Amino acid sequence: MQLTKLVVGLSLALGFVATAAAQTTMRISISTAQNSHQGIAIDTFAKEVEKRTAGRYKVQTFYNGALGGERESIEAVQLGTQELAFSSTGPVPNFVPEARIFDVPFLFRDKAHARAVLDGPIGQEMLTKFDSKGFKALAWAENGFRHMTNSKRSVNTPEDLKGLKMRTMENPVHIAAY
Repeated sequence: MQLTKLVVGLSLALGFVATAAAQTTMRISISTAQNSHQGIAIDTFAKEVEKRTAGRYKVQTFYNGALGGERESIEAVQLGTQELAFSSTGPVPNFVPEARIFDVPFLFRDKAHARAVLDGPIGQEMLTKFDSKGFKALAWAENGFRHMTNSKRSVNTPEDLKGLKMRTMENPVHIAAY
């Protein structure tokens, strides 16, 4: 059985697809709930894979970090113990440093600008960077813009951050920015 790695992604999905004569089951995981936008995305992906391969491939879906967090899922794909993962870009630069650029806060003006860049030549070229790291990137996915939440007060301006402690992902760009 020959294995080819895949990444489904932006937040992104990582993994590999096996070719086989009989039905092949692949596992995909997310760190969020089934009713989240990522959950809806992987459910749709699973249905489409099964439909478009006439049942030769089946995608088993896991939610709420059941197979580990995003970083663990990416590592599992690298190790070959998991076939697919859908991840935000947060942990991705640890594996594909070139992707770090997309985590610069407020890089895009709005959703339309983000879609134009990610679906255009720049985003498509970036997907090819995953190949040399042992992954095959399929696409960029919607994960929203920067959201700052806390239990103290609304954050609408940079001044509103004064005195708040911020927790962020294991990502040097996020840490430096905030």
